[in-house]
Amino acid sequence: MLLAAVALLGLAAADVVGRTLGLSPIAALMIYIAMLAGGLINIPVYEFKSPGGTQPQMVPYLGARHHMPQWLSHRTVVSLNVGGCIIPAALSAYFVLGLPPMQLLATTIIVTLGVFYFARPVRSVGVMVPVLVPPLLAVGASLIALYIGGTGFSGLARLAFASGVFGTIIGADVLHLGSIRKAGSDFVSIGGAGIFDGIVLTGVIGTIIAAIITSL
Repeated sequence: MLLAAVALLGLAAADVVGRTLGLSPIAALMIYIAMLAGGLINIPVYEFKSPGGTQPQMVPYLGARHHMPQWLSHRTVVSLNVGGCIIPAALSAYFVLGLPPMQLLATTIIVTLGVFYFARPVRSVGVMVPVLVPPLLAVGASLIALYIGGTGFSGLARLAFASGVFGTIIGADVLHLGSIRKAGSDFVSIGGAGIFDGIVLTGVIGTIIAAIITSL
């Protein structure tokens, strides 16, 4: 998608990526490949007891057999997804160094609230978020924040990426841990499953829109 947008704009890839992300084309490509590959890797960091379902059990009583519910409890494992949490969070921390703090805080709060509203805990999957919600919220909030701040749009891609990653992880996973505990999921991947695509697209769409705006 990014290469197609660059080709349509008639711009050099090095110029576009360097101006919007502050990274070389090779570095940006390697980071996105690492994110895609890391999406398959989850590192367990925590586990807790969570409620299970009920399993009917037949017991004899007064000459008849009756169904008796048997309470089952199990443990939920919480993991960090390498491609959807660790790598994007580290890259976002790097981008934060050159971003206006108040604009970053405002956009992150907006993305967090929006993602929290649309996120839905799903048993055995984790938290599901419509794939386009994080990137559209991040890019839209970043455009408004940079316009109001009057700092120009040179930092749009970095601001959208950082606020999109932080806001999605907080709004989808961290703030829904209580719901996940009640749902009794066996496995929860922070940055994986239902929000991984949204985090990756946040960086891609943010870069494309930033490239278009800065080329005008």
